[in-house]
Amino acid sequence: MLSHENHLAASKGNLLRVEQANINESVAKRHCSILPMTHVFEQFILLGLFLRGRQVVFCPSTDKIVEYMSIVKPTKLTLVPRILYKVYDKIMAEVIKSKLKYYLVQKALNSEEAWWLSRLVFRKVKALFGGEVKAIFVGSAPITPDVLHFFRIALDTPIMTGYGQTESAACANLTHPADMSSDTVGSPVVTVELKLIDVPNTNYRSEMNQGEICIRGPVIFKGYYNDEEKTREAIDKDGWLHTGDVGEWTSNGALRIIDRTKHIFKLNQGIYIAPERLENIYSRSQWIEQIFVDGISTEATVVAVVIPDEEYVRKNFESTHATMPFSELCKDEKLKHIILNDLNHLAKDNQLKYFETISNIYVQSEPFSLENGLLTTTLKTRRNNVRKQFQTIIQSLYNADKKAKA
Repeated sequence: MLSHENHLAASKGNLLRVEQANINESVAKRHCSILPMTHVFEQFILLGLFLRGRQVVFCPSTDKIVEYMSIVKPTKLTLVPRILYKVYDKIMAEVIKSKLKYYLVQKALNSEEAWWLSRLVFRKVKALFGGEVKAIFVGSAPITPDVLHFFRIALDTPIMTGYGQTESAACANLTHPADMSSDTVGSPVVTVELKLIDVPNTNYRSEMNQGEICIRGPVIFKGYYNDEEKTREAIDKDGWLHTGDVGEWTSNGALRIIDRTKHIFKLNQGIYIAPERLENIYSRSQWIEQIFVDGISTEATVVAVVIPDEEYVRKNFESTHATMPFSELCKDEKLKHIILNDLNHLAKDNQLKYFETISNIYVQSEPFSLENGLLTTTLKTRRNNVRKQFQTIIQSLYNADKKAKA
């Protein structure tokens, strides 16, 4: 339950950070709203805009974002990493077709002296976003450094990253526009206190500037509706919200998110796995739309339930399958192997350990949604529901993997 006070305190923290950064008023002149209104991150951004009397244009469908951008020409955007990943992957898929294009893009991205080249090379990328964007806020999930760097250069605009939870009205930390680091979420805003505490059964210790992130202040929610026990688990007697995220302080006082304490599970080596961290990595695959990583304590590796990206699959899989119903297409063993190989390449590229590398997958056509009870209203995976629904399938993935290795 979030109160009027919670939302106002979150907006005040955001607005004061913006004022400290001396961001020109024209930056927030025209905002394109893309995220669902049920998403607390979008509520957080919109309230700040309304308090300043700014223009907001609502995008009816995320499938037509680029089309709307050219019409709206926003000066400010709020995005989640998944949207930027999709745009980035489509751009790079075209770039790598030409050695000259690839060379120019790499030169523009990695040479400070070639600012004129970046403006020339990336003018079409700027046009994709309407050509007038002056600031972008990214939140709700971690974004990889390479994609963040690409869009900072390509759009020639500040991209600020933040950290918060639904329980803190989406507010806690925000980076400064001039901060070009790619792996932190900035410092706490003025309406938030933040501390790190020891995490039991791990090496995360507050004396080493690492630990579970705890938040306190007027942004903290009043509790879970009709669930006092769960509320007491989240907020301690001193008013600190225990987020379940693990962070560390950097030398310049910024916060870096490094792990999770919630939703973790143990494999048979006694190693704890944070599935959401792995899902953020594996979701970079162009072949998939959604992924659920899981494991059980008697096994040595993780497995996953995958929902493919239908548009990408139909465009890049065998043409003989183009007219096949998607539900039948997802049963194709060759498609399964292609997706699994791509996920394994991502694991290698991100230097994941062998027990973090997905050993087997189940491919299904029906996405996780609000209607089937597998997503929350903020579009987060209901992990317990998914695990319960796919419990038998997850066990069968391990059985099939053992049989194949026998």
